[in-house]
Amino acid sequence: MKWKEQASLSIESIESVTPGVTGAADDVAVCVVRCIEGVARLGMVFQYPGSAAGAATPWFLLTAIEWYGKQVEQLDTVHSGKVTLTGAGAETLAKRNVLNSTPRR
Repeated sequence: MKWKEQASLSIESIESVTPGVTGAADDVAVCVVRCIEGVARLGMVFQYPGSAAGAATPWFLLTAIEWYGKQVEQLDTVHSGKVTLTGAGAETLAKRNVLNSTPRR
């Protein structure tokens, strides 16, 4: 299923970052976020535009959403939840970063 809608997530805190095995697996970051625009859905890809000049822009696949202790499929605007993001470069994420959705890779 494809969604044309956009979503933006503001990172409130980072609970954990698990580095992937070099060349074999992506990093996994568990963060508390607030959805500040649109509806964030499982399977959406998010980019963090704050990378250094000339560096590739890190991207993250939204693989899990927890809302009030339950696994859900989406996170609506103004709601906060715990999300799992998978992708290279998770160590670059920081509190107050805003991740914007992008077409799926």
